[in-house]
Amino acid sequence: THHDGVEISPADLKFRFQLNKQLLANISINNSLDKRVAFKVKTTAPKKYVVRPSSGIVDGKNTASIQVIMQAQKDYPTDFANCKDKFMVQTTILADHEQIEKDVTFNKESREDLKESRLRVVLEGPAAPPSPVPEANESDEAVARDVAIPTTAAGAAAETTAAAAGGDRLKTAYHDLSIVSKENNSLKTQVEKLIKERDDLRRTLDQVQLQGSAASKAPVNDAVRFRVSIIHIIIVAIIAFLIGHYT
Repeated sequence: THHDGVEISPADLKFRFQLNKQLLANISINNSLDKRVAFKVKTTAPKKYVVRPSSGIVDGKNTASIQVIMQAQKDYPTDFANCKDKFMVQTTILADHEQIEKDVTFNKESREDLKESRLRVVLEGPAAPPSPVPEANESDEAVARDVAIPTTAAGAAAETTAAAAGGDRLKTAYHDLSIVSKENNSLKTQVEKLIKERDDLRRTLDQVQLQGSAASKAPVNDAVRFRVSIIHIIIVAIIAFLIGHYT
């Protein structure tokens, strides 16, 4: 843009867009006049950009370069193809020894020669990348079905085999348990009979000791005691067998 000896370029601020990186562009102010020119840069997105310097003075027959830095962006802008961000460069000629004064130098009402140049932002580079998950097509679905069918059949066959094997093991375990239960009941019956016979012999021994004479008591007592001892040994042996067999 050219205003009475002051040229501002470029017309568009172009940024080569990249995620998570600061982006740089430059504004050039060329003063072809003999007088000094004051400038001020404004933007519609002040939180998004840093301007260095945002204002200053360009001496006569000189050029000033202004850096415009776009802050690192985490996401692609929704208006990537048609960015709405804009910049405005205000310029005005200064009198000799005049300095920039806030609210005065760039006030339209007090500066008849105040010029404004507008620059739009253009984002270059690839747009937002496509979704990482590709869309399925008919050929992919056909391949998936072809792969899924044999896999499903094999899984069903494996499950059937496993179920049959489990059923056989269950039947065997049940049969073994039945045999063990029968053996256990038989041994239990024998132990109960032996305990009963032992108790009967003990009672008989007690009666003999109370009623018999001293002469006849000795041989009877020895016979009864011997039989009781034998029964006791058998009971202990059976119990020991049961403990060792079922533990």
